This record gives sequence, C-alpha cells and structure tokens, in this order.
Amino acid sequence: MTAAGDVADTPPAGGRRRLHRTSIGALALTGASALRLGLQFAMLPILARLIGPSEYGLVALAMPFILLANVLSDGGMGYALGRQRDVSRDQESTVFWLSAAIGLALSLACAAAAWPMGALMNQPRLPLLIAALSPILLINSLTTVPNGRIIREGRFAVFAGGDLISTGASAATALAAALAGWGAWALVAQQLVLWLCKLAWVSARAGAPIRLHYRFQEAKALLTFGAHTIGAILADFVSRNLDSLIVGGVLGATMLGYYAMAYQIVRAPDMLISGPLYLYIFTAVAKTAHGASREAMQDLAASSLRLGSVFLAPLFVGLALVADLAVKLVLGDKWHDAIGPLRFLAGAGFFFCMCSIMATTFMGLGRTGQRLKLSILLGVATIGTVAAVVRFGLEPVSAAAAAAMALVCAIYVHALARELQAPRRRLVAAFGPAALGCAVMAGAVLAARAALVHAPMVVEFVLMVAVGALAYGAVLWLIARRRLIADLRAFQAAQALGDAPSA
Repeated sequence: MTAAGDVADTPPAGGRRRLHRTSIGALALTGASALRLGLQFAMLPILARLIGPSEYGLVALAMPFILLANVLSDGGMGYALGRQRDVSRDQESTVFWLSAAIGLALSLACAAAAWPMGALMNQPRLPLLIAALSPILLINSLTTVPNGRIIREGRFAVFAGGDLISTGASAATALAAALAGWGAWALVAQQLVLWLCKLAWVSARAGAPIRLHYRFQEAKALLTFGAHTIGAILADFVSRNLDSLIVGGVLGATMLGYYAMAYQIVRAPDMLISGPLYLYIFTAVAKTAHGASREAMQDLAASSLRLGSVFLAPLFVGLALVADLAVKLVLGDKWHDAIGPLRFLAGAGFFFCMCSIMATTFMGLGRTGQRLKLSILLGVATIGTVAAVVRFGLEPVSAAAAAAMALVCAIYVHALARELQAPRRRLVAAFGPAALGCAVMAGAVLAARAALVHAPMVVEFVLMVAVGALAYGAVLWLIARRRLIADLRAFQAAQALGDAPSA
C-alpha cells in the first residue's frame, strides 16, 4: 500500500482486467440508474393520472411494512458474502437455505400481521395489499447468494442489466394494469414483477448452483457481520420510510398520497448518485486514509462536501422554485396539494444527500460505529419531528422535516470535523460556492417569473430552468472554477494510490 504522496504500484494483468471490469460496471450502473429514473419519471405522470392520490396513498401506506421486513430478509449475508475472498459451494448452499427460510418466515409473518395493521391504521383495504406484497420478502432472500457472488467478482454490469430489465418489465405491467382499471393493484403488480425479474436475472447470470447442504456453523460468522450491516440499514430505513406511516395514520391515505409523491420526486437525485458517487468517495477516502497526513484527509473531506453540494444544491433549490409549474405540468391539477410539501421536502432531500456523503466518508475512514450512531440520530430526529408536527397538516410537517434534516446535517459536519481534527469553519466553508450560486439562481428565477407571469406554463417552465442554470453556472465559473477543478484532481489522485484496504 502506498502513502498519499507516492506513486501507486502497477497492478498485475489480472488486477488490471478486474479493475477495468469493475470500472466499466460502475459506469454501467450510473447509466442504468439514469435510464431507470428517466423511465420512472416518464411513467410517473401517467400512473398518477390513471390511479389518483387515494389509491397511490394506499400502496404508499403498505410499502413501508414490506420494505422494513425486506431489510431483514437475507440476514445481511449478501454483503458478507460479497466481501469474502474464498467461498465454498457448501457455504453458499448453507447461506441460500438459511436466507430462504428467513425470507419465507418473514413473508408469512407479514401476511399474518396485515389484518391487525389494517385495523390499527383504520384502512380496511390495506391488509390484502400487504399480503399480496409479502412474497417480495421471499423473492429478495433468494437473491442473497447470486448477489454475493456478483459483488465478490466485481461484475457490477450484471446489476445494471438487471435494473434495466426489471424496471422496463415492471413499468409495462403497471401501465397495462392501470389502463385496465386495477387502481392500487397496478402498483402491487409492478412491485412483484420488478422483484421476480431481478431474481431470474441475477440467478441466471451468477452461475451459483445450490446443493442440498446446510450447516449453520458455515454461516455463523456471516450472520454476525450481517447484524452490524442490518443495524445501519434499519436506521437509514427509519429516516426514509416510517414518516409515511405517521402521515398516513394521522392525515389519511389521500394526504399520504401527496406526501409520498413529493418525497418520491425529491429522492430522485439520491437514487441516481447513491451507488456510483458514494462508492467513489468511499474508495478515495479509504486509500487516502492509509498512510496519508491529517491535512490530506481534511482536504479530501472538504472536497467531497464542496463537489457534492455544488452538484446537488441547484437540483433541489431549482425544484423548490418551480414546484408549482412542475406539478401542474407533469402530474395534473388533482395533485395541487403536493406542491407545498414538495417545496419543503426539496430542502430535506438536499441535507439527506449531504449526510449520506459524510456517512460514506466515515465508512472510508473505518469509523462504522460512528456512522451507525449518526444514522440512528438521523432516524430518531426525522420520525420524532414528523410525529410531533403531523397534526398541524402536510406543509408544516414537511417544513419541520426539512428543518430537522438541516440540524442533523450540522451535527454530521461537527462530528466529521472532530474525527478529522479539522476546524468546523473549514468544512462549513465548503458549502459556500453552492450557497452563493443558489442565492443568485433564486434571485434570477424569481425575477424572471415576475416578468413572465402571463406566459404559457410550458414556456415559463423551460425558461425558468434555463435562467436558473445559466445564473448558477456563471457564479461557479467566476468564483470557484479553479477550486472545483482542484477538487476533482484530488479525487483522481486518491483513486490512483492503490487498492483500498479490506473492510
């Protein structure tokens, strides 16, 4: 392993081939994510108009139960298998049967609990929806061994292909069912087809034959590792999903439909970058941390915050500025009540993404315990705030969620500064270019909107996007272009230091 200032050793031919395959796979994942999101957003207005807020809200009320159980369905063993260097067929078979048993048990338990949940939420149609979605837990558990093998071999392009196939098939299913008048059941069919396609694809591509073999001791160590992974994922899940249960339980399925639609839109940037960008930051930090100076780590952390905020802030601020135009043009007038929540949740989405970037930095530093603590704090703050404010209505609870996320983001910055022994003002200053650019962008967009008040809605929307992009880009070019180029070069240099240490 080389130090921060050294030239990285040239990897052997096999290592170069694997690095090339992994790099191409990471790029393929980025492209697949972009195409998947493009298809989802193309489908969103169609399904929104065909299904309506009430039906959409019912499925949004059912999905958190399934997603929560889905976190547990493989016992965290997929990640554990992925980091193992040598895995025997017997061990893979043991993991397969164990994860299948866990998934089946969770599916049956979730189906059995659906009726008490429906009674508790006062939604008589909810139990059948939950029961119909519960097979997803078994399906996901059956992907544990194939996923682990693909991760271990660095064949990330397989995941990219699976994402495209499953997204296309599930979207076609949802559209056909919605046109046939299935209502909420169109979204249920979409989820089932999505997971079935993923299972069929990764199973066929992984080439992992399963034997009739089971020995618990062979999976015991993997379960121990998986328990820590599940803890972090569960904390992250709480901050992302349980607020929907609170909103739906207090305000009803229709209000939840507006909230869930707004939340789905603001999650798009995070869904697009969560894989490739966070992985890139993790590997750069892990390599730099191995023998680098404290100042080098401080520089890299500040660069990650600066680059992340510069790319993400205009997306969320721009969304807040044109939320009314976007909702009316894309979703239709019946989604008018989603405009207010969308404006406030755009702020929450930005701060959540920045917390994720800092959490990835902690992981690269090997501070997994600190990451888990902060993830728990994020979940508690989000759910506590939503529970306290939800009775006041949809816009107040969305605004409170954004404020809570901003406070937690500040705590993340404080914790990272303390970990790196860096002045807090240095990390806070990394947000400066994005903040100034967004302030100028907001002024330009608001002034242009006042001048174009009588323009057709489509024309106004397109011009607002163009004006905002030009104003933001001009500010960055004038005040920060050299600094941002230096940040990108710093990450390129970090990636060249050598292989990251094993977790």
